[in-house]
Amino acid sequence: MSKMLIRVGGAAAVVSGGLSITQQVWDVAAGGLTEGRGESAVHTTQMLLLVPAVMGLYLAQQRAMRGFGQLATLVALLGSTLMFGSALTEVTLLPELTAAGSPLADDPGTTGVAVFLASFVAWVAGLLLFGVATWRVDVLPRPAAALLVVGLLLGLGLNGVVPGILVIYSVGLVWLGFAAVVRTEAVPDGGPQPVLVEP
Repeated sequence: MSKMLIRVGGAAAVVSGGLSITQQVWDVAAGGLTEGRGESAVHTTQMLLLVPAVMGLYLAQQRAMRGFGQLATLVALLGSTLMFGSALTEVTLLPELTAAGSPLADDPGTTGVAVFLASFVAWVAGLLLFGVATWRVDVLPRPAAALLVVGLLLGLGLNGVVPGILVIYSVGLVWLGFAAVVRTEAVPDGGPQPVLVEP
């Protein structure tokens, strides 16, 4: 069962990262999708897939994860779930508000902004912590974890300045997902899993 969840989570990470790469490349090459349901749907799908992705990546290295890794995973799951909720609202509710001419379409109010900011902070903090935890336990490739963390940090600072900068984060996510799936294939069903001690 655990191997199946790791495979599903690894595949979700690959697809989520792949969608992000496609969107970033498309933004650079063709000016991106027109802002609206299409772009929002792609973003929502990425966020949805991050939830099983984080769970699968955690399971791939759970024996090495200790307190810090478990806390990082919980924050990453919470942040990814909250960001999915925000993205889902954007793709379902926002177009209806716009069509109805509601002022909430342009100004979601203090509560709406606060909820989005809290979701975004939890998402970024969770993935950063998870990337650091993955680096520390050294079960999945460290360079992939480094790309995840560095890509997020660069995206925070340069996303509006350097087009496609989030490709770095996305490549790290794809690499981690692929490595998790490959790792499950290398361990026979019911075979012993290496127990690693967190440095």
